[in-house]
Amino acid sequence: MLEFHVRAVAAGSVSHTLVHAVRPGHQLWLGPPDGTGLTLGESSRADLLLVAGGTGLAPLRALVEQVAAAPAGRRVTLVVGARSFADLYDSISLDKLQCAHDWLTVVPAFSHDVAAEPGEWGDALTVALEHHRPGQEVYLCGPPLMVAGSRLRLLAAGVPAERIHLPDGYAG
Repeated sequence: MLEFHVRAVAAGSVSHTLVHAVRPGHQLWLGPPDGTGLTLGESSRADLLLVAGGTGLAPLRALVEQVAAAPAGRRVTLVVGARSFADLYDSISLDKLQCAHDWLTVVPAFSHDVAAEPGEWGDALTVALEHHRPGQEVYLCGPPLMVAGSRLRLLAAGVPAERIHLPDGYAG
């Protein structure tokens, strides 16, 4: 038996369906995140900077799991954005994930939490750029407003275009 915890969000087609249309006994097909276009290149062994907002955490956690399955000495920084600490989803699992891997650093980013530490306050991309190091591959996934324009911000911050990875459909 699986138990799902889903919060319906205004623009969330999946969450809306799960909350309002799916009932006990309905059949669901489960699988890995699909269709984001975010995959690790087989040849690259560069360190990673992953920037997640909302459900964008799922495909980026899949990348962390891929690195864990084939350790190559990579360092991974996962920045997880939320409005406030209360909105940070699955923080216990994120802590466990970080404790299990010494090559992984999880950094929360709180855009609307006045109690956040200085290094945690701001939108996810702003906080992530504070952790960017030359040579990292940068993967970003999250709500459309977060992803829109992120390529331009990353380029302006000096991240080479070939090291920027966004979900399919986002060019700039």
